[in-house]
Amino acid sequence: MTQPSGWYDDPQDPSQLRYWDGVIWSSHVTPKVSPTAQDSTIGMPYGVAPAAERPQSPGSQGSQGAPSAPGEHGPAQRWPQGGPMPAYGQPLGWQSNKATTPDGVVLSGWWKRVLAQIIDNIVVSIVALPLTFAPMKQAVNVLQDYFQQVVNAVDAGSSTMPTLPDSLSGPILQISVTILILNLVYEIAFLTRTGATPGKRVAGISVRLRDKPGPPTLDAVLKRTAVKQGGDIVGLVRVLGFFGTLFRTVDVLWPLWDVKKQAIHDKAAGTNVVVGPQPRRDA
Repeated sequence: MTQPSGWYDDPQDPSQLRYWDGVIWSSHVTPKVSPTAQDSTIGMPYGVAPAAERPQSPGSQGSQGAPSAPGEHGPAQRWPQGGPMPAYGQPLGWQSNKATTPDGVVLSGWWKRVLAQIIDNIVVSIVALPLTFAPMKQAVNVLQDYFQQVVNAVDAGSSTMPTLPDSLSGPILQISVTILILNLVYEIAFLTRTGATPGKRVAGISVRLRDKPGPPTLDAVLKRTAVKQGGDIVGLVRVLGFFGTLFRTVDVLWPLWDVKKQAIHDKAAGTNVVVGPQPRRDA
């Protein structure tokens, strides 16, 4: 195994460094510049065990007693982070520590969650269109009349502008309730079946219990959906609309700073959004 030239831990004496010229070990050695040579990791990637803690093996010597080249080891050695210990001087490069569930499944990033939600909103809106066409048409007619009144008031030079008619609240409430019900059915149906809505499938993510793989249980999905749609439910009450919007905003942003990458509705249900699909639940 070829390693770049440089100073590495001497395989024969962990208290000093030996120069590797890229092909063989040279005769040039130097003491480690450290008050605690046995604890030094000079020449080693970050996280590699100090020389004194690395187990020695017969395979660490080459033929005729010569030290082996960096990376040429006998039995596999372990290091504190788990897995095989890297070869002498072997660079590790940048390794990000991705957040995972307790059993090691990588958690979804925030942008994937947002993308999935946008797609799901579009799907629900298309499904809701036939059901909301009549109240939408009624709302448009009311708004047209209102804007005409505003234009007439401006043309007449009136300083008093007409107020929005109360007849607008009825169709808007009907549209909001219809979309809310569809969202509830949509989330519950897809999450209990496969753990992923169409939007989440496109984004390559899914929902599961934090401590157990597979589609989440009905109880968890009901809790999750109720809290997730809680802002919309509160928003149906006119005087509480601001608080509903505030809650929705905080809930969406919460995974950005949460250690477990959970939104508020995930915490309520004990769920996580993870990368990849969920295995089918055993019958």
